[in-house]
Amino acid sequence: MSLWKFLLIVLAVITLLWFLNPERATKRNEPGIVEIAYLAESGPEGSSVEEAMREFEAQSRAAHQQNPAHPIYKIIKGQTASRDPTADPTRFVVSLAGGTPPDLILFDRYAVSEWAARGAFTKLDEFVARESTNPAPDAIRSENFYKSCWDEVIYKNPTTHERGIYGIPERVDDRALFYNKDLLKRAGFVDANGEAQPPRTWDELEQMAIKLTEHDARGRITQLGFAPNFGNAWLYLYAWMNGGQFMSDDRRRCTLNSRPIMQALEWMTRVYDSLGGAQKEFAFEGTAQSGQRSAPPGELDLFVQGKVAMKVDGYWIFPEVLAQYGQNLNYAVTLPPLPASAAGKENSGYSWVSGWCYAIPSTARQKEGAWELLKFMCSQRAREIIGESERLRLQSIGRIYVPTQNANRHINEWAFQKYISSDPAIPGKLRDGVKLLNDLIDTSPFRPVTPVGQLLFNEQKRATENAIFHKMTAQDALKQSTQVVQNALDRVLNPPRGVIVPWKYFLAVYFLLITVAAIGIYLWETRMRVGYLRAQWTGGWLCASPWIIGFILFTGGPILFAIVVSFCDYDILSPARFVGLTNYRWMFTRDPLFWKTIGNTVFMIIGIPLGMALSLAIALLLNLEVRGVAVWRTCFYLPSIVPVVASSILWIWIFNPRIGLFNNVLAAFGVHGPNWLQDEDTSKIALILMGVWSAGGGMIIWLAGLKGISASYYEAAALDGANAWQRFRTITLPLLTPYILFNLIMGLIATLQIFTQSFIMTQGGPVDSTLFYAYHLFNNAFRFLQMGYASALGWFLFLAVFLLTLLQLKLSKRWVHYEE
Repeated sequence: MSLWKFLLIVLAVITLLWFLNPERATKRNEPGIVEIAYLAESGPEGSSVEEAMREFEAQSRAAHQQNPAHPIYKIIKGQTASRDPTADPTRFVVSLAGGTPPDLILFDRYAVSEWAARGAFTKLDEFVARESTNPAPDAIRSENFYKSCWDEVIYKNPTTHERGIYGIPERVDDRALFYNKDLLKRAGFVDANGEAQPPRTWDELEQMAIKLTEHDARGRITQLGFAPNFGNAWLYLYAWMNGGQFMSDDRRRCTLNSRPIMQALEWMTRVYDSLGGAQKEFAFEGTAQSGQRSAPPGELDLFVQGKVAMKVDGYWIFPEVLAQYGQNLNYAVTLPPLPASAAGKENSGYSWVSGWCYAIPSTARQKEGAWELLKFMCSQRAREIIGESERLRLQSIGRIYVPTQNANRHINEWAFQKYISSDPAIPGKLRDGVKLLNDLIDTSPFRPVTPVGQLLFNEQKRATENAIFHKMTAQDALKQSTQVVQNALDRVLNPPRGVIVPWKYFLAVYFLLITVAAIGIYLWETRMRVGYLRAQWTGGWLCASPWIIGFILFTGGPILFAIVVSFCDYDILSPARFVGLTNYRWMFTRDPLFWKTIGNTVFMIIGIPLGMALSLAIALLLNLEVRGVAVWRTCFYLPSIVPVVASSILWIWIFNPRIGLFNNVLAAFGVHGPNWLQDEDTSKIALILMGVWSAGGGMIIWLAGLKGISASYYEAAALDGANAWQRFRTITLPLLTPYILFNLIMGLIATLQIFTQSFIMTQGGPVDSTLFYAYHLFNNAFRFLQMGYASALGWFLFLAVFLLTLLQLKLSKRWVHYEE
């Protein structure tokens, strides 16, 4: 094809794509239109929130008609598209890094300080000051909000002591003790009037937990009395009850290993031991149909099913579970019991609060519009629109509407009067429980406002699991986690002072390398090739140009960028600074999870020969000339094309320790199946077995190899008297060695990068038993924003894969047979 014809075809394709490109319904330059990008979590109130936003847009249009200078607001709503928008804020990170952040975002309050420390959110003091003279009860003034909610969005920089408001509180969640009155009465825990008597101290709670817990003949828990982390309490609650604090008053020192917290963790461990061990309790939590430890809301909730006597849980249990599915459950709500040393004293640690807030990213384009939307969404009018929409929706399907708690005390009291106390359809037990939790909001503690809040949460969870599973003593577990948090906090308080990376020079060097490479290739090709081959040179490079351009823009640049960043301290939001080999030293000497993740990943290599053997066996069977073999090949290949996320959810069901298919099959043969994903000893084995299920993908490679072996070899061997095994060992295997090498290399590369199964099925647990190397890299990159360290981890992984591949290729000369 001539050059001008090729260029003409390219131009025609570009023109066609231009006309096929979808156009926006609202033009950016449409007079008076101001678009506000709003990023929110998905949930049951999604459609109701959109109704409130349409009202906001209608109000702006009405205001524009009266005053043409007032903008017409158009809301572009998106979702975080992640399981946990705070612990896994990938989309938010990408939007910030890509220069297209939302104008307003709904964010977890405890995480606001961490992102504010990085400069991700706008300081709202100036906006809040405008509301100082607004007398409305829903005005955004500190006195209108619960103190615990308002204080949680105020971040004070420990180094500069600069103080600011970085979010406006919206919904609230606090915790209390939920108990099944029938189960307590049946066990004899009653007062003088014969009514169920909940525990008042930790000692009573422990005794009742033991007595109310029942086991079957195999020792499995069938009814749980109480478990410290069943529900939503965490170490936070028990530490606060015992007088502990997680950070010093100046927020410069992590005190996770303080004596009150250590005593709380020791008590939690003792309770789990008295139930038969944490493994049994974790397996019980996994008996919900989803197989996940956290039971899904609905009929499958174990408390609703009457299988749990007591639990500490959050307010959301009312609107999501008890109001909808627990109407026939005889339950009550009370204050969680305190340790004996604190019982009877004035104590604000009965509960703890969390919740959400609205924040404006620092790089938002429409901050004024975002503030107007924020004010409206925090108003009583917006909550009324949302509430009425949800109430009508739930009533249409015969269910009860219970509003979420609101951080504005006036709106929260209004919602309680309108939807709870004045509604005769609300049961008295639900009404009393909602009132109790509302009364606890103001005096309850909240998680520390610190730049390392997410890491602190992860480490208190890790320390708890290490203690209750007896991997470490409570003291050692807390000491290790404290050091991890303190190291990260020290890096924030004393940021590196290296030279800021001059990216313009990086780009110049990169394009210089491309230019030199292009000139070198051109000179080499034109001098070495003559005649016909030289004439085809231009056409060949033009045909390869799409890939070459894509590599230069989207692959080559990022590769060099990752190399540079691996020697930098870089969190995406701040300039990258050279720190030399600090990231690599941290990897080998100060990261307590580095060697753990390598061990977990290396263990998974066991699945490579297992999968190869099974896929080869399937290929041998499907290589036979039998009727319908094409159908069988399709059936065996199908699992390999099922998306990993879908297959992960399927296998969560299969590995369910009580109702799962796997254990039911084993039970039919009299075998007591393990807890699989809930047991650190079998969690990785379960993932290996899951990988074997998709062995049909490798079967195709083996079939190709088997088809390439001449039948004459087998005929000659048969004439010489060789049996089937001898023919397989002396003919099939030697001639398949190139395919063995290929599958071995590809399997090793895939195994060293295993991530999705752990992310979906186990979240790295239990006790970090499925925290693989790639998952650890992901956490550092997108959860802790340690992009420099994550790049160093990535390059170490690349080096390991590269060297192992070279080793296999070198050793292959001794055993791989290639036909001449």
